[in-house]
Amino acid sequence: MTITATPQAATNNGHSTGEKPLAAPAVRFRQKRPDVNLYVTAISLRDLLGRFDSDTYSSNNPSGYQRPVTPSRLRKISHYVREEEGTLPTSVVLCVRQPHRARFESADGTAGTLTVDAGVPMWIVDGQHRLFGLRRALEKDKAKWLADYQLPVVIVDGIDAYEEMRTFHVINTRHKGVPTDVVDRHLLSMRQAEGLALIDREGEKNYLRGRATMLVDSLNDDDSSPWHGMIRMPGDPLKPEHTLKQHSLVASLEPVLRDGFVKRVTDEEATRLLLNYWNAARSIWGTAFEAPKEYVLQKPLGAGALHQILPDVLDICRGSDDFSPQRMADSLSYVGRSAGFWHSVRGHYMVRASGSRAVKTLAEYLRERLPRPVLRRI
Repeated sequence: MTITATPQAATNNGHSTGEKPLAAPAVRFRQKRPDVNLYVTAISLRDLLGRFDSDTYSSNNPSGYQRPVTPSRLRKISHYVREEEGTLPTSVVLCVRQPHRARFESADGTAGTLTVDAGVPMWIVDGQHRLFGLRRALEKDKAKWLADYQLPVVIVDGIDAYEEMRTFHVINTRHKGVPTDVVDRHLLSMRQAEGLALIDREGEKNYLRGRATMLVDSLNDDDSSPWHGMIRMPGDPLKPEHTLKQHSLVASLEPVLRDGFVKRVTDEEATRLLLNYWNAARSIWGTAFEAPKEYVLQKPLGAGALHQILPDVLDICRGSDDFSPQRMADSLSYVGRSAGFWHSVRGHYMVRASGSRAVKTLAEYLRERLPRPVLRRI
């Protein structure tokens, strides 16, 4: 693909400083409006530099619609293209805003050569972090090879500034992100493929989230688990036995997986500890597990609170080097509450609340009733 453009242009107050026209092979198509042309092409970063501009809102530009770029996102994109896969397959959307128009020459009216005249800016509708992140990687992080990096580009031609803002609004407010429970599955797959290397790529929080997803799978799949078949996985139709979605349980496990002791045990040992813990809870509050819809133990509040105190129970178990369900049940029995405590209607007032603060409050209430760890030597 041959594209002609000045290599080191820069924008200035909405005016491209490109000294030559930009010419690129493109495919033209139209959608609803016959007066609006859309062009699909691929353009190198070198040929885009100085030709794109962002209409950012500020007190000096109250009609702007773009959000300011986030420096941390630019750094992440720069790192991604330099150190990771570096593939950005989603099209950047640019606009040749009226009264300017692009020119198109084609033998068949569809495939041909698109020309944007010198001095005409292409306004960023979608993709400003990609463009500025690539520019940072090229100029600040000295990845000179990125000058030839090809970007897929859709150019909208024939709309004014207001219609451009509307396009931005629709793209950014009506697009639905990837569901959190599906992201859990992605992180589990990446953890299985990359192991500890995932921490460098995604950070410790997402590494632990992948591990939490593995543990939730075990709780749901193991025949001996009180959670067997009760967790609603991504894509599952809602069933009467479902009491909790996958991601709710994954998120509730964060304080467990941040515990220093749990970090050091193997996945198999962590799975066994979690199964033992929930079987211990079932041995104490059996009625609540027999009718889980009537109690909160296997709902976000109960699961969240019990997971917050699990590190405390493990500390007690470490004192006797006994992590069996029986030993865990001995520790939980100090809470001194019957299954009725957990009833969603007739139970303690704290179990009728909801939200993260309610989980924390309930966990503190339970923690205060646990036996203290045994310090044999100090």
